[in-house]
Amino acid sequence: MCTGPGPGLPAPSYAAGAPAPYARLDAVRRFTLVVLASAGAVDDADLRDFLTHGYTEQNALEVVLGIGAYTLSTLANRLTGAPVDEQLASFAG
Repeated sequence: MCTGPGPGLPAPSYAAGAPAPYARLDAVRRFTLVVLASAGAVDDADLRDFLTHGYTEQNALEVVLGIGAYTLSTLANRLTGAPVDEQLASFAG
């Protein structure tokens, strides 16, 4: 799965930690970072902040699901030595 911009396209500034261009999108960015930093032990204030931007508890679980799917895919690819697609090689770290 390609999670970055397509070849020849710049990464959005919020990918480097800058705020996303819309408050609601930035709420997802911040919540995702909190979930990662806390290993899922998100405090009530951070969850409330996410919910006040129009998201639901189901959306919070979807963020966790997205993190889990990405993590599982990354670990499986590394374990099996899956080759990086040629068109994505310049993004590989």
